[in-house]
Amino acid sequence: MRVDWPDSRRAAQIAGALFIIIVTGCGGGSGSSGPPAPSGLSYTSPNLYPVGLAIAPLQPAVSGTVTQYSVAPALPAGLTLNANTGEISGSPAAVSPATTYAITAQNSSGSTSFGLSIAVITVTPSPAAISRTVVGGSKVTVALSVTAVHFAFKSDLTATASDADGVFEATVSTAANGNSAYLLSLDTSATVAAGHYTGAVTVSLCSGTPCATPQPIPSVKIPYDIYVLTPASAWPGNNLTALTPWAGVPDWTTFQGNAAHTGYVPVQLDPNSFSTRWQIPAVDIPVGLGANLNTLTASNGQLYVGGGNILFARKELDGSSVWQYDFSGLANPSVNPPAVANGIVYVAAGQSSSTYMFAFNAADGSQVFQSPMTSQWEHYLAPTIGPDGTYTNAGYGGGLYGFDSTGQQLFFANTLPQTSEWTPAVDAGAVYAYTGDALRVLDPQTGAVRTTILDPTFQNYVYAIDGSAVLGAPGSVFAANYANALLNGGAIGNTLIDFDLQNNSIAWQVAGAYPNTPAYDAGVVYATNNKPLQLEARSEKDGTLLWSWVPPQATDFAFISETLLTKNLIFVSTDFATYAIDLSTHEPVWSYPLVGKLALSQNGVLYIEAPPSQSSPPAPGKLTAINVK
Repeated sequence: MRVDWPDSRRAAQIAGALFIIIVTGCGGGSGSSGPPAPSGLSYTSPNLYPVGLAIAPLQPAVSGTVTQYSVAPALPAGLTLNANTGEISGSPAAVSPATTYAITAQNSSGSTSFGLSIAVITVTPSPAAISRTVVGGSKVTVALSVTAVHFAFKSDLTATASDADGVFEATVSTAANGNSAYLLSLDTSATVAAGHYTGAVTVSLCSGTPCATPQPIPSVKIPYDIYVLTPASAWPGNNLTALTPWAGVPDWTTFQGNAAHTGYVPVQLDPNSFSTRWQIPAVDIPVGLGANLNTLTASNGQLYVGGGNILFARKELDGSSVWQYDFSGLANPSVNPPAVANGIVYVAAGQSSSTYMFAFNAADGSQVFQSPMTSQWEHYLAPTIGPDGTYTNAGYGGGLYGFDSTGQQLFFANTLPQTSEWTPAVDAGAVYAYTGDALRVLDPQTGAVRTTILDPTFQNYVYAIDGSAVLGAPGSVFAANYANALLNGGAIGNTLIDFDLQNNSIAWQVAGAYPNTPAYDAGVVYATNNKPLQLEARSEKDGTLLWSWVPPQATDFAFISETLLTKNLIFVSTDFATYAIDLSTHEPVWSYPLVGKLALSQNGVLYIEAPPSQSSPPAPGKLTAINVK
């Protein structure tokens, strides 16, 4: 086609129109060459993910085309965002608190974002591992705390336990202990066979009964190492760990640990830390009625014990001998339990015309002094050491001796009635002697009797006490004629008495069969009773029974040890086993199939001094050391 342009102006107009037609015809009408910007991005949120477990992949919901996904800040370690699909997957590697992560979906036209909440959670069990010794046929309770980290348990947490060996019972009790923690109680099984078990117990954490709905963390596994032992079991093995003393904790220096005879050691013990240290043959001090007087004492890494007319000094480290002294050279040899203080070991030895208070250098056994006393054919408990001297029961017709640090006799109080197998309690101002008929308070320098409070329940059947007075709060002294509890199988019985020194009277008394010296701390006296068979916690104020514990075995017939008390545990021996009972739950948390007199040293070694059995023929006795720290 031919076009004749009339003039240059008209030509320009026509050219512009043609240009406009061409551009308009090639476009889409929107002014953009890309797709619409994405919108409506979302994920399932919030999310609680257990650490170490693969998550179910999170898929995004979004409208429009997405060319790239991104996140800020970075997801928790172990989780990844697929930049092409927006999927989040992986296994979180470390716990982290709830955090909002901005996920962005974009294309060339724009973007949309979503705040995704993720917390990586866990449950922290305490203790992290369980270690126990338990007597076969019985059970112990394991206290377990579970703490929710970065989440909260559902308020009705319930739990069950299971393990491959059936060491634990399935039933678990739970109690809230704050917003994020629960206390759990697991019991070992009383039917599991004797043996050594290692493995892990799985504690399922649920809501509802029975364990209906899993908690956000559905279970925890706790490793265990448990010995189930009987008297016939082999020794579990020596654990000769380095010995370090508790700071500020006194050593076990005389009968029931201290001059007040409270049997109390101010330490908190964890039964998961207990282990067998060593075991050697025991020595014995034979006396009538089957009583076992053979207590030991410890100081500066050594222990001291008497038996067979010999005083032995041994290392706490491994039980090996340091030195010994043989009293067989005396005209009438014998040995009684020792006491130790300020680097000197004191022991009353010999009988009749050859009775003495001996003192030896604790380190090497060299003799410091030998001071004469009088006696008949009796035995005594360990001497008691006070600020002014060393005191012991003795005398041909009964009485109390006092000696100064050089062995010089301070006094002989021969007006006390004739009973043996006791030792006085001592404090900074007085000596307290319970002789069955009365409690007497004596001057520590002269032996003069200041106060006498009669015991109206006393019957002098055997001329023996088999224990000591115990000092409570100022003005309060506990005692009983312990030997009478052993007569006629406990049928005669005795009375536990709190003597009130402020009013020179008896504050309260409880009838029973109390065979051993009780323990005391902070207004509570802890006494073993054979009639009925139970450990009793009684109020110092009025003797009210606060709680009691009954030995679990049908073969537990009687208590044979004094009570040993710590801040959280009580140790007692029956004629079947030694038990540790928790002061809060009143449940046994540890037990061992050996019985005898107990002591707890400053180095954290529990001693069980077991005499030969009364079987025919008698089984040899054993001195067992248990690490408790």
